[in-house]
Amino acid sequence: MLIIALFVIIVLALLGLTMTRLLSSTSETIIYEVLGQRALNAARSGIECALADEFGAGCGDPTFKEFSSVVGLEDCSYQVVPVSKSIEDGAKTFTYWTYSSTGQCSAGKINVTRFVYVDAMLEVE
Repeated sequence: MLIIALFVIIVLALLGLTMTRLLSSTSETIIYEVLGQRALNAARSGIECALADEFGAGCGDPTFKEFSSVVGLEDCSYQVVPVSKSIEDGAKTFTYWTYSSTGQCSAGKINVTRFVYVDAMLEVE
């Protein structure tokens, strides 16, 4: 009877340990998912700001911004690198832009980065 009781105690202890690890990894996964979405939103806002600045709508910080007072994007930032080149096709000339934006968010020791790339082309008159 003592052996059966010991076996049940060991099995329940292992089950409890497994459940604790599972809950811990699940909460860490949720933290990474939330920070990843926030970093993606920061990168997208950087792309939108850079495009708005390039095409005339204007934007205050087209290449770098740290979000400190924006609810939901605390401890997040973006950095945009625009590259443009001129392309000639017969009698037409185009300007071709490539924007790459890096959104970064952190919470404690966790740091998450997301990248967004956009291409744009405009005929020069």
